[in-house]
Amino acid sequence: MDSLKPALRDVDYVLHIAGVTKAKKPAEYHDGNVLATKNLLEAASDNPRLKKVTYLSSLAAAGPSLDGTPLREDSPGTPITTYGVSKLEAETVCQLYAKKIPIAILRPPAVYGPRDADILQIFQWINKGIEPVFGTHHKRLSMIYGPDLARAIVDAALSDKTTGETYFVSDPKIYTLMEILESAARILGRRTIRVRLPSFLLYAMAGISEILTSFSSSPATLNIEKARDMLQPYWVCDPGKFHKDTGYQTHVTMDEGLQKTIEWYKDSGWL
Repeated sequence: MDSLKPALRDVDYVLHIAGVTKAKKPAEYHDGNVLATKNLLEAASDNPRLKKVTYLSSLAAAGPSLDGTPLREDSPGTPITTYGVSKLEAETVCQLYAKKIPIAILRPPAVYGPRDADILQIFQWINKGIEPVFGTHHKRLSMIYGPDLARAIVDAALSDKTTGETYFVSDPKIYTLMEILESAARILGRRTIRVRLPSFLLYAMAGISEILTSFSSSPATLNIEKARDMLQPYWVCDPGKFHKDTGYQTHVTMDEGLQKTIEWYKDSGWL
């Protein structure tokens, strides 16, 4: 915490975007997401000129929708992964400090765009002619394009109405997995074969990945918890509250965002 205080001196706004999304041990999620957030807010509480802290949480803190109804901010938090639990606990820390510091919490769903490496492999599969389907092909997802999320973070910081509030922020349109895969295939100009990976196979792949990375210092990109996350049929949320309070709207459709993302991957030699 002492190392944070000099960085926060005379700062007007804090945008807390850092976090641990992959780890080998549960304690690493707690240290990187909960304890780090507590230390940051404790250090920030010494700054009398601070106007706002915007904390970037995640839809994972709320968990998936059980019946396909888009989650709202008053929906109970039921995270299904250690990552989601740590983000929900970090939100609780923010709420405790909200008595001393003006804080806004944002919960984005799946974020995609240039520079993102987490979903790159899906585009690589499609580029080879394979559409990977995990779980049900009726899967529905909320999404947001990275630069649209960046605008939302700034809007939350600058708006007086967001102080003390928690918001879902996403593209208002909910997409099916098939729409996403077919759009990517169309942009890449590939004829694809749809391959459905049953649950047991995905879990087996995740288990093997965990075993292999147990000998490495880096955590597995695919693990058992990530497999459980990927198999949920409904990761959907309602961004209406944030739009109502700030007037915020996304600018980029899914097709446009995928086009920009794929172009960046190609230009950067990732694809």
